[in-house]
Amino acid sequence: MESLQTTKTRRRAVENVGQITKAMEVVSATKMRRAQEVALNSRPYAFEAIHLLEKLSKNTPVQTILTTERPVKKTLLVIIASDKGLTGAFNTQVFRVTDRLLESEHFTSDNLTVVAVGKKTHAYAIRKKLNLISSFYGVGDFVKPGEVEPIAKFLIDGFKKGDWDKVITISTHFRTALKQETLTRQILPVDFEKIRETIKEIVPEHGRYSDIIEKQNGNHVETEYIFEPTPATAIEFLIPHLVKLQIYHLILEANASEHSARRVAMKTASDNAEDLANTLTLEYNKARQSNITRELIEITSTQTALN
Repeated sequence: MESLQTTKTRRRAVENVGQITKAMEVVSATKMRRAQEVALNSRPYAFEAIHLLEKLSKNTPVQTILTTERPVKKTLLVIIASDKGLTGAFNTQVFRVTDRLLESEHFTSDNLTVVAVGKKTHAYAIRKKLNLISSFYGVGDFVKPGEVEPIAKFLIDGFKKGDWDKVITISTHFRTALKQETLTRQILPVDFEKIRETIKEIVPEHGRYSDIIEKQNGNHVETEYIFEPTPATAIEFLIPHLVKLQIYHLILEANASEHSARRVAMKTASDNAEDLANTLTLEYNKARQSNITRELIEITSTQTALN
């Protein structure tokens, strides 16, 4: 049996760990709500941009270099995970989906290049010996549209130059605080229906913001536009913005999922720390009571022997 001092030290250490994990749980919950709020606040612009594109497409066929499909000789895979750990199975799920995709498509270093978003993704790509051509870090917490600009520019410029013929992303889709899904999406060439789905998917299934789409649809007013210089020029300018917007929402989804996963992991750790602290407290009290009982017996026995 451990000494009283050892049990007491262990109990204090467990209580300290529990306080840390409880604080991290609160911080993660705040960041999760903030990431979700940022995504929803950007939604009106996203819906209006798609609505404008639909207006343009009625007058001009939507056909640009970013929307034109071509024979796929080389694919770019963008893997989005976290920079930090303590996220439970968040990163593991992303990498499992990536492993399945690599096995099913039989990619090689000749027809597949990889972009890592997050330090954990970079380490994974190095470990798997993938053809890693670029890494992006620090795209987390309260991300702003300008922070994803380098990523979007890199993907679009490479597609235009013909460095790759298709861009696929693997990231985590946030549904609720307790439910996230790892999804594979095609970013380039542009598919407008997929962009619309990506933007709508950020709306939570339950809670404060779950009815946002119905409210926007109910308040939508049809607007007539006058285009200058031409609808074709407007389309050329608008489509890259839609691609950047889609990437932005993917990052926001991944951030909200990361903070949610960390919150759940920290809550589990806090609960375990509390249970262990209670167990150690019970052991400490039992051991202390046993020592007191033994000392009383020794005192009584000594007194009896002297009498």
